[in-house]
Amino acid sequence: MTVRNEYKIDKKEIMSWAKTFYLYGKVNVILFGLWVFVFVCAVVELIILLCVGGDWTDWYLAVLLWVLSVYKLCFQRFLLQARRYKMLSKTYGVSEWMRSVDFTDEEIVLCDHTSVSKYRYESIKFIKDKKNAVLIVFNTGLGLILYKDAFVEGSWDECKAKIETIKQ
Repeated sequence: MTVRNEYKIDKKEIMSWAKTFYLYGKVNVILFGLWVFVFVCAVVELIILLCVGGDWTDWYLAVLLWVLSVYKLCFQRFLLQARRYKMLSKTYGVSEWMRSVDFTDEEIVLCDHTSVSKYRYESIKFIKDKKNAVLIVFNTGLGLILYKDAFVEGSWDECKAKIETIKQ
């Protein structure tokens, strides 16, 4: 029995991925914490420089750290997703396309517009479940997003049971 997830991808959809699974995994949480720490240090340094003063290198370093931390915390993920959308839309030659993911008995078949990729169940590293979205991360680092309400054949519960059965 095949389980199928199908949904439309456009720029708005890809940009929403920047928020949905921003802090998945221990490494991302640690990096986020470190960038928050850098931001706080930069703000404290700027306040001290305003009160006490300092030479241009102190100001340069404080402003540089502040700008870099704001970029990493607020903008980088959105710019990366925008770049991803631009690359994919240019590759496919369309501004929106359908993604279908079939969970067969042998493999996971991902079809994005005209591109078809196949993945083994054994290569799944972990699954992150969040409200209506599910992130399947493979050993290669590829993340595949599914939506629980986008199953056209079967359901997320059936899909999850199939993955767990085949992975064992």
